[in-house]
Order: sequence, then C-alpha cells, then structure tokens
Amino acid sequence: MTLVALRSRWASGLLIVPLLVASCASPPRVAERRVEQTAAQLQRQTDADSLAAAGLFAVVKNRSEALALLARASAAAPERAELVSVLTQVCQEEPSCDPQADEQRLRRLSPDNGAGWMGALTRAVKARDEAAQDGALAAIGHTERVDIYWTTLIAHLSVAVARTGKMSLADAMTTVTGIVTAMAIPAYASASHSCMGDRLQRADILEACRGVASAFENGDTAITEMMGVAIAKRVWPEGSPEWKSAAEHRRVYNYRAAACRSLESATLRQAQAQKFVAWYLERHGEQEVMRMELIDAGKPPDPPPI
Repeated sequence: MTLVALRSRWASGLLIVPLLVASCASPPRVAERRVEQTAAQLQRQTDADSLAAAGLFAVVKNRSEALALLARASAAAPERAELVSVLTQVCQEEPSCDPQADEQRLRRLSPDNGAGWMGALTRAVKARDEAAQDGALAAIGHTERVDIYWTTLIAHLSVAVARTGKMSLADAMTTVTGIVTAMAIPAYASASHSCMGDRLQRADILEACRGVASAFENGDTAITEMMGVAIAKRVWPEGSPEWKSAAEHRRVYNYRAAACRSLESATLRQAQAQKFVAWYLERHGEQEVMRMELIDAGKPPDPPPI
C-alpha cells in the first residue's frame, strides 16, 4: 500500500468504523478491543509520544480526555511544535476549550509556520471581524509555509503504538494515519474565502494572499499544497511566472499521485511501514515521501518536461 492509498482509503470513507485498523477483514469487535487495549497501555506511559497517541485514540469517544492526554504529552516535550499543533486542532473543535494560548505557543516555537494563525483566521471569518481577518491573513502571508506536521506525527506516534506490542508497526501506522487524517486538517476554507472576489481588489489583501499562496504551496500535505496552487492562480495573472509555477506544481503532484497509485497493494506490509517511518522522519511532507516511494520502486519521481 502506498502513501496515497493509505490516506485516500481513510479520506474516502472506505474504512468507516472509527479506529478500526488491525485489518479491513477483522470483525469490528476484535479490532475495537485491540484498540482499547492499546489505548489503555499507552495511557500508562509517561513519554510524550505514547501520551499523544493515547490522546488521539480518545478523540472520537471522549474529547475532554483526549485534550487532557494531549496537554500532558505537550508538557512532557514542550519544545515539540507538532504536539502543540495537534493539541490546538483538537481544542478548536471543543466549544469549552480556548486554543489561543497554545496557538501563541505554536507561533513562538515555529514562527515561520502559518498554521499558528489558522485558528485566528477561522474565528475572524466566522465572527465577520474584517480587521482581525485581515490581520491573521497578513500574518500567514509573512510566513514561509503552512505545516500541520502530518508525517512527523504519524511516524512518531505509530512507533509509540507499535511499542505496546498490541499492534504491528503496519497496523499502528494504518490506525494513526486514519485518526490524523480525520482530525488534523485545519479549516482551510477560511483562507480560500479570504482570498477571493472583491477582496482581491485591495492592494494589501492581494499582497497578503500572494504570500498565503506561497506559504500553502510550501506546506507539508498535498491538501495544503493544492490549496496554495488554487489561491496562486487567483492572485497572479495567467501566464505570469508565479501562475506557471503553480500550474507546474499541480502537474507534478498529479503525476506522482497517479504513479504511486499504480504501486498499490491491498494492505500495508511491515517492510513498507518501516520505510515510511524512515521517510516521514527524514523528508518534509507528503510530496517528498511520494517521491521517495517512486525512486524506491524504480520509477521516475518527476513527470517528463512539457
């Protein structure tokens, strides 16, 4: 199974039972019992990765418990931005939780990452607070990238889950990928909404949105990158170098996604999982991992030139 297949199976709802990952053929009650046993063992650990994995396992059934576990994980490793990032994501979905302190912490830990401003932008759009919306948009536009630490989280937390001995690394990676895919994508619609229509007639917004497009295109997930491509094609004239660069970015992604799909197998094998963990830790984001998959399979990692 490839990275594209692993993510798309969850995103398309093919694995529809929450937290069932031992095997698609496993009876739900067996898989759920394994997940519960694994979660219980993770909660007894004190290291950040085990606590964070336990927190993700709890997201579906008990968001308050999930937040407490993720907060403990972040406290155990306060310098790790990815743990703060996932904590803010879960907090933003809980009405009783205020994510702003952790968002500010994320900005301090990773000032070149626009993800620390996504919550503020979303809240401003919902509140119809144009001044706050413009401020958050400008802040994102001045960052270098928008990362949600997708590959980093999956690598670290999959290893922690496998360490319990309740799941193989392959099963652990399938589990963790499913949970992270379901909950770790910020509400990018707010960025798209802020960079369209009459707003682009304002010079300050046009400039900010050009920065936003660049930050998103440099993001660590394909979804983030393609949002950046879509915004770039709105804010740069068709045929300009920036517009052409965005179009090429999309062409390369389409090629790699199609090429990776040709490598698909029914399940994620243990040897593949070990390679994924290594690539996830060494490379920045999905596109780089897809590139490594293709090289490893002896396929060209880039499309032929036009």
